[in-house]
Amino acid sequence: MAKRNKKLKHTRNHRKKTKQVAGTYGASSHQKILEQALTLHQDGRLQQAETLYRQILATQPDHPRALHYLGILAHQLGKNDTAVTLINKALKFSPDYVDAQINLGITLKSQGKLNEAISSFQRALTLNPGNALVYYNLGDALKDQGKLDEAIISYRQALTLDSNYAEVYYALGNTLNNQGKLNEAAANYRRVLTLKPGYAEAYNNLGNVLKEQDKLDEAVDCYHQALSLNPDDAVAHFNLGNTLKDRGNLDEAVVCLQRALRLKPDFAEAHHTLGIIFRDFGKMDDALACYRQALSLKSDYARAYRNLSSLVKYTDVDDDIHSMENLYNNKEDLSATDRIDLGFALGKVFEDLGDYDKSFDFIFKANRLKRKSYEYSIQSDRDLFEKIKKTFSPDFFATHQDAGNPDKTPIFILGMPRSGTTLVEQILASHKLVFGAGELHTLHNLINGICTRSAIAKFPQCVLGLGFDILEQMGSNYIENIRQYSSYTQYITDKMPYNFWYVGLIKTILPNAKVIHCIRNPMDNCFSIFKTEFAGEHKYAYDMVELGQYYNLYSDLMTHWEKVLPKYIYTLSYEKLVTNQQNQTKNLLDFCGLPWSKTCLAFHKTERRVSTASFAQVRQPIYKDSVELWKRYERHLGPLRKAIYA
Repeated sequence: MAKRNKKLKHTRNHRKKTKQVAGTYGASSHQKILEQALTLHQDGRLQQAETLYRQILATQPDHPRALHYLGILAHQLGKNDTAVTLINKALKFSPDYVDAQINLGITLKSQGKLNEAISSFQRALTLNPGNALVYYNLGDALKDQGKLDEAIISYRQALTLDSNYAEVYYALGNTLNNQGKLNEAAANYRRVLTLKPGYAEAYNNLGNVLKEQDKLDEAVDCYHQALSLNPDDAVAHFNLGNTLKDRGNLDEAVVCLQRALRLKPDFAEAHHTLGIIFRDFGKMDDALACYRQALSLKSDYARAYRNLSSLVKYTDVDDDIHSMENLYNNKEDLSATDRIDLGFALGKVFEDLGDYDKSFDFIFKANRLKRKSYEYSIQSDRDLFEKIKKTFSPDFFATHQDAGNPDKTPIFILGMPRSGTTLVEQILASHKLVFGAGELHTLHNLINGICTRSAIAKFPQCVLGLGFDILEQMGSNYIENIRQYSSYTQYITDKMPYNFWYVGLIKTILPNAKVIHCIRNPMDNCFSIFKTEFAGEHKYAYDMVELGQYYNLYSDLMTHWEKVLPKYIYTLSYEKLVTNQQNQTKNLLDFCGLPWSKTCLAFHKTERRVSTASFAQVRQPIYKDSVELWKRYERHLGPLRKAIYA
């Protein structure tokens, strides 16, 4: 959701300037009338104030202050053309009238006449270079022009003149946020809250920054603070619900989103996010209804189309497809993000319809756009994988045989994304002794916490400096964390695919944990990744060459684990599983120490939350349609095949 911006900012500025000028107005025959008018104006009694301003102008048409304040009043009533005319008249009679020049700029800005507004603010600075208010408004105009660096300079100039100007810190925080400078943005929001602890919008936007930094608990606290100050803020309820969703608190998230919709029934983004949660719950009809409601309110909502398309099996070209193609081809101001969403959606649509060339064209263009949006070098991952192999050597395991916590609760399901990890978890979670916890960040967060505090080195080298007591505590902390998901089952699964980075550490801190490695035909696996837009960071995924290179790094690392940890990892082939479900399921249960259960064959009937890209597949029986699907796109996949098999 877009960040909350200041509301009625110009009105506040006008009021501030009204008070300022009233205090400096010299004696005249109209002073008492003007003071009465100002009092009425500031109290919101605009009609009575207007009557008095016009009374002054009836006898002195060139009275600059009466013209100026009448112009402000017109602006507050939305009569901006009238406001510009009146304030220009005031300036005609009093060219050095700084406040009138500022308010002319503010009014022009509200009309979208940014160049004229900026000129007006610059004239005001010529008259009064030490006016922080002018720099503030100039910064806003520059920001609206997209000149973010210039806007930041202007805001910072305002703060050199008034270091306690909370609104400027807020505006600066918003602009830095728009530039992706999250730490600086957060620092400015915190400064706002030091100066104005009741600034609800600053809590809300600080929460947005913290969420983007994956500091979900802190973000939730900020949204709660915002709502304690403004309980009827639908946007804050939405942001809280969205963050609770990402944190896995789906029931609480639903409550927040429903509150947002009670306050703002036409809140398209809230309908859409509610649909995502219903999808995770397996309530596909409810999810579809939410997506369609979002689209009825916001017909160009590309992300809603993308999620809608993931739930629908298209057999004919329908109105949805026409709408998506029309948006993709004809909307002139379509953002790159929306084009990416629509590209992945239409790629899926035309795969359903069997038009694989057209499908690939959309997929390829979406990937190319996505890849242009960030910087990445495969060399950074190559270096990481080499360090992991060197750190977790045979010598390391020889000296750490007695490390860790012996608890047998965890079952780790790992492998490349789209390799069958969700299917395998769903099968296991259909057993009464297993709870499927999904993709957990628990292990990654534990490692980050330890390695950050060590200040010796990053992962993996930091592990070399950890004593047995710390390694055992890491295992215990992991168990304590996952037991929050289930206190009654014998086993709990963690299907974070990228835990393949951490197999050596898993063996060290949880030596009795089960590790299941899901594999799939490399071309099918990689192409399935290539046609998927992921929620998190998968920087290697949007270029065929980089994708193939990354796949080989992963494959080489898994070969290393099998060499240094023989018989520790159970490898399960997706193709074998869908071809011979019963035997493969029996072997899987045997490895996990689980008795046979027929419910594992009817996994699609198990009601549980599934939040990954494979949510639809686990709601139906095993099918073989995805096996060798890549061959239908074979003539387009030369770069991928060459990268994998070079």
